[in-house]
Amino acid sequence: MWRMAKTVAIVAVVGLALAMIGRALIDDNQIAIQSKEIPKKLETNAMDQLMAQDLALTTSMFLKQLSSQLQRWGDADLTDSEIQKRFSEEVQEHPHFNGFALLKDDQPEIIVGDMSTSNSNLLTHHHMNSEFSDPYEQDGKMYMLMGEKSEGGHTILGEVDLSFVKAFIRNTAAVADSNGNFFVSGDNPNIDWKTTADLPESIKAETVPELGWQIAVQSEQPDKEKLTYVEHQAVIKFKRPQNNTAWFTDNQDLTVVKQNDPFYVVKSETETTEALIQRLRRDYDLAFAEPNYVFTQTGITPQSTVPNDEFFADYQWNLEQIEMSEGWNLSGGKDVTIAILDTGVDPEHQDLKDKLLTGFNAFDESSDHSDAHGHGTHVAGVAAALTNNVTGIAGVSWHSKILPVKVLNDNGEGSSYEVAKGIYWAVDNGADVINMSLGDYYHADVLQDAVRYAYENDVVLIAASGNDNVEDPMYPAQYEEVLTVAAVDDTRNRAFFSNYGQHIDVAAPGAHIPSLFPNNQYTVMSGTSMASPHVAGLAGLIRAMRPDLNVEQVYDVIRNTARDLGTEGHDAYYGHGEIDVANALESLTGR
Repeated sequence: MWRMAKTVAIVAVVGLALAMIGRALIDDNQIAIQSKEIPKKLETNAMDQLMAQDLALTTSMFLKQLSSQLQRWGDADLTDSEIQKRFSEEVQEHPHFNGFALLKDDQPEIIVGDMSTSNSNLLTHHHMNSEFSDPYEQDGKMYMLMGEKSEGGHTILGEVDLSFVKAFIRNTAAVADSNGNFFVSGDNPNIDWKTTADLPESIKAETVPELGWQIAVQSEQPDKEKLTYVEHQAVIKFKRPQNNTAWFTDNQDLTVVKQNDPFYVVKSETETTEALIQRLRRDYDLAFAEPNYVFTQTGITPQSTVPNDEFFADYQWNLEQIEMSEGWNLSGGKDVTIAILDTGVDPEHQDLKDKLLTGFNAFDESSDHSDAHGHGTHVAGVAAALTNNVTGIAGVSWHSKILPVKVLNDNGEGSSYEVAKGIYWAVDNGADVINMSLGDYYHADVLQDAVRYAYENDVVLIAASGNDNVEDPMYPAQYEEVLTVAAVDDTRNRAFFSNYGQHIDVAAPGAHIPSLFPNNQYTVMSGTSMASPHVAGLAGLIRAMRPDLNVEQVYDVIRNTARDLGTEGHDAYYGHGEIDVANALESLTGR
């Protein structure tokens, strides 16, 4: 079986990607915690430009959404007092429009909301059927006017609150208007530019075509000194759990930080992590002791069923590339549960809330799976957003339920213990498929045990390969029980950031992928994090169509029906090729 032949050794890459690897061993009373400087073969500027492109596409999607909203409001019969009352309430509750005006011959006939101006002469930029003003400041906030022409000769005018721009650029980007003046920027002092003339030569800004805005990104340099594990902590597992009470009595200098039998996270107030691990690994009662490694998000013709979601036709190239429309004729993912182990999932997003199950927070063991980061909501949308509902995007597995499991915090970080805990919980609470768009370059026994538990309980495990353009395997992607996904772009070429190696199983679209963002927003992201949920969604479609297939049989269907790319047969960059949803599902019809 090809999958079981997958190597589990870490291979040092020679040359520019030389990696120094140390495995945690006891030798002559010395111990070395796994340490590895992952080579940054990628130029930071390349990733920054990719992010700038994502942000420009996100802005375009957002403007299209606002345009559609203005048109809907412009078609309302506002002569009816009851309709006008409901309309006024809707405008005031809208998260992005500050107000709305209907103009005839540049004079307002109706004004709803708190518009600071209805001067249509400010609409100096034109794109398709829309008109825009330059950004302007009012009471410490940035706004712009947006206008649409109605069939009756009216101008439909909306004042847009530009706070949304600040929300999705975070701390790494700045946005300049068409005159080259930056009006929104993150908190990173390295991006405190006044005009585009201040940009360093190494930074290439991306243009938003509708507005002429320019978006520039300069991310912070990675901190090479940053710990890859939680200091003073260890994850332990007892050989005989019934002895744990006596063991803790004998080791009262250790505090139990977290527990999820048979695993415990213990902390020493005085010992370094290295000294703590050294002591615990000599303890006969423990099956293993290891650092609590830090994990991060890896963030990146037949009749067709064509959904009516507003962004599907214009932006979701990724679904057409994997033959999604034909595949939907055969399966929609009904009666399948896909667990998303990530930063959480927005419980109120209009494209998800009706299909979310009660989730889990691995940090506090509550059901609070809220997502302040946004990565998990985006991943969940790719896998299984509510589809054919006019709004937003289409998800791969239309009818599957989402089981949100928060294992990464609001900074997109967690530990091997939280990830393992989330896997156990997902398996015990009905997951058929688990997506893990996360990882780290360190093996952890606690994580591998959890992966084996899921596999032995017939749960499909999908993981992203990583975004460093290196051959070094990430975990859990490296484990033989997991199907590992690399990323391709819209030309079916390997995405330049995608990790590679003989452990890659298949590839899926991972560059400029539109999906969901908290607070009913939509954004474009890139990464193998985005590629992985395409495959998780396909696994959901397969399990819905053929629930009798076990995990390895599902893996075989996905691999054997992939579109071969690169070198003929399996290769290190594409695995068995890019997933082909129609081919995969059609292969099951004759079985």
